[in-house]
Amino acid sequence: MPTLPKNAIFLAIDPTSRGFAFVVLEAPAFLVDWGSRTATMGKGVVRKVDELLSRYQPDVIVLEDLEAGARRRVRAREEIQAIERLALTRGVRVERISRLGVLNAFAPGKSKYEVAVRLAEIFPALTNRIPRKRKTWTPEEARMSVFDALGFAAVLVKQASRPFSGRR
Repeated sequence: MPTLPKNAIFLAIDPTSRGFAFVVLEAPAFLVDWGSRTATMGKGVVRKVDELLSRYQPDVIVLEDLEAGARRRVRAREEIQAIERLALTRGVRVERISRLGVLNAFAPGKSKYEVAVRLAEIFPALTNRIPRKRKTWTPEEARMSVFDALGFAAVLVKQASRPFSGRR
């Protein structure tokens, strides 16, 4: 099984209701770019992801593992599958990380907010972008999706000493 190149570039994507959030990370811990893109359902998301693939030419694209008990809407599932197909046609390795894996890696037994705080400690450029702690009656802030995507990439970097699962 192949292992991770020394300075691999990761593109992590987290679909949202309005488009997607992304993070570009150069291993081991250099945050190249992050943000969110608004896009129409389906081909709009794939087109914008294709632009990111052309711009950053990542070695690995990191997506949410939908088989690990993920509670995602049908649209998000379809977009994740379409992004995976796009990456594979472009010859980019695809890895999947579960949300539970992110929680266990950075804040076992805690919430997404604690994961975001821990990731901001590791990547200080995002410190002023940490969303407020969510109350049960308030919706999740859109900025949290960037931390979700960063969590996927950061878990993969932590696992870099182990061989990849080989999705190609």
